[in-house]
Amino acid sequence: MWRDLVTPSLTLSLSHFQGLKAQPLYQDLNWRLALIGGVSSLGALGFGFDNGWWGGALGLSQFQQKYGEYDDSLGHFVIPSQKTSVGTGTGSAGIILGCIIAPVVASKLGRRNSFLVLSLLMLIGITLEASAVTSFWQLVVGRIVVYSGIGLASNCVPLYLSECSPPRIRGAFLGLYSFFNSLGVFLASLVVYLSRSRTDKWQYLVVILCQLLVPIGYIAFYAFIPESPRYLIYRGRFDEAEQVLRSLSNYPDTIPYEVELLKAQAEEQQELHKATSIWDCFRGSNRRRTIIAIGVQVLQQAQGVSFIQNFIVTFMEQLKFPDPLRTNLMVTGCSFAVHIITFFSFDKIGRRYSLCIGAILLGGTMFGTGIAIATGDTSSGSSPAATASIALLILWYCMYGFTWGPGCWVVAGEVGTGQLRERTLFLASMGSFLTSVPINFVNPYVQARLGGSVTFIYGGFSVVALVWVFLMVPETRGRSLEELDDMFQAEVPTRRFKKYECSGIGAHITGAQNLQSKEVKVIQEGWVENKGDTGAQ
Repeated sequence: MWRDLVTPSLTLSLSHFQGLKAQPLYQDLNWRLALIGGVSSLGALGFGFDNGWWGGALGLSQFQQKYGEYDDSLGHFVIPSQKTSVGTGTGSAGIILGCIIAPVVASKLGRRNSFLVLSLLMLIGITLEASAVTSFWQLVVGRIVVYSGIGLASNCVPLYLSECSPPRIRGAFLGLYSFFNSLGVFLASLVVYLSRSRTDKWQYLVVILCQLLVPIGYIAFYAFIPESPRYLIYRGRFDEAEQVLRSLSNYPDTIPYEVELLKAQAEEQQELHKATSIWDCFRGSNRRRTIIAIGVQVLQQAQGVSFIQNFIVTFMEQLKFPDPLRTNLMVTGCSFAVHIITFFSFDKIGRRYSLCIGAILLGGTMFGTGIAIATGDTSSGSSPAATASIALLILWYCMYGFTWGPGCWVVAGEVGTGQLRERTLFLASMGSFLTSVPINFVNPYVQARLGGSVTFIYGGFSVVALVWVFLMVPETRGRSLEELDDMFQAEVPTRRFKKYECSGIGAHITGAQNLQSKEVKVIQEGWVENKGDTGAQ
């Protein structure tokens, strides 16, 4: 009898295992790819942590006593609004500075060395922050330096991930940026929450020193991070590129063929579509790519992520919700957990559908929050309306975590052409940060006047995002970066991207990266015989 019970279970387990082995993530991922993906994404971890620690530190007693003023009416030290505003705003200034230097650093020094530059900036900044014994303005200068490193990371990390990943799992690989970003926000919330019970001088220093994980991690694993193979191809270092591709691929027999294709495509781009300056991002087919990259970043911010990350605690306080810091820890923890879905969804469902579904869900929860507050009694934190509104905002952050959170970086990281990818990401990042600055400045005033109805504004932007994605964002899943070059230059309409069949070098590169070695040999022979038909010289 036990055999009758066990046999079906074993058969089911084996079928699940076989199904897992058929997944591109299982077939294309190896330990080296996983290692460089995790190490290179440390910059995103720092980005998330820096976004989270400042707001929490403002509420720590030792931080208030060291940099604040005593308020007789409240009976304790407080940070003046002037210092709060300056300390918060200078973070954005540092990010913009980092974005400005990113294209120069990434193109002149390479993607790999960019991680050392951002590590140096963060080490200098953290030292200034931690040693600011009584000077608040030294702390501010330290934040500017740290955030300039974070701005550099926001460009270099997606750039490196997109250029190292196989096409079939590029969505999962680029999703690492958002995954580590959300992990950083969660860790910052956790550290601040645990540190609030401390009364010694280390209370806020513990929060600051946790940032050291990022530069120390980069320096410790620097020897294991290879240069981007596409950067090497663009610089004519073909032997080095082949060595890197062999170490990253599960099918090394296909690499010589792939390198020849990448070399031919790079030469073709230089000859027929040469582009070197930031102004080239707005010329010809590159204009469309730039608009797409900037658009997804701007609309990500406009749908309310800055509101959730920076003002959800004050929002909960308005609703008289008990223990906002603990609830915020739950919010960031849930968002981090659902990011795991990203490793499958963007390569399975696709970029376009994920963003469309996300806009619908994000808009629905924002509108639902506004309706719950407008029609219910929120005078008590335990009222059904208050509980429902907070639950909807937690749900919003979870759905953001596997749609628009990683989606804007996935799309922005892959639509730019190889010659301008650093500059396209620079413009996209600047669009994001320049959108978040006015939102962070205006939201407190709008929220104070409208209360919970402020969520209707962000819900409205989700409607705009849905329409914009449907009209503008093509499906790029499963295509090599070079095949996307060919498709944009051929001006393929947005809704035809998914089923469009390419015949140029880019399509052969996609085939070489997606097929196993025994299949590539046949394709390779056909390509060699028909070089002239594919654009190779």
